[in-house]
Amino acid sequence: MISPATFHVITTELVVGSFAMAGLCFLLHALCRYELIKSKNMVSITDNVAHFALLFGIIATPFAIFSGISSSPGSGFSTPILVNKMFLSMTGFGLAAAALISRWKMGNTILAEKKSMLVQTFSGMAASGLMLLTASAGGSFTRGESLLDIFSLPYDMIILMPITISTILLISGLASTTAVLWKILGKSTV
Repeated sequence: MISPATFHVITTELVVGSFAMAGLCFLLHALCRYELIKSKNMVSITDNVAHFALLFGIIATPFAIFSGISSSPGSGFSTPILVNKMFLSMTGFGLAAAALISRWKMGNTILAEKKSMLVQTFSGMAASGLMLLTASAGGSFTRGESLLDIFSLPYDMIILMPITISTILLISGLASTTAVLWKILGKSTV
């Protein structure tokens, strides 16, 4: 039987690797679309790899979260670093899911316009960045050091938003979800 700590290391590496690959491919895709890299073949390759890596990262994320909670000392949320890791990973998971769902529902049309392509690219890269930030917080928790120590990030302080900002974000999220569902159901021929 494998221990939760070892399983957490394995799943974390899967998540970090797939999200890092997705972020890099989203960046390369945007550079190709803006013709800073001149390769027509690379446009479709980076698009496919970015979304596949994002999907794989999403599938591996719950395993990393639950194995991390079960392998941490105490209740799983005993330190501010662990709470921040949960916030960061859930936000990254949500952005990644939004990027995948919008690409699945809208198909290639999301990449037809530069604005929607930029939003798609930004969502994928932001999800990747948040997952890498989560991994950096994990390094600070387990080893006392991380790759991002040069930025002196406040991992030991829980950053919560005030109720007003949370309410505004909740309302805007519900409004955007309603608008997307309205558009999707309005296009339905059934």
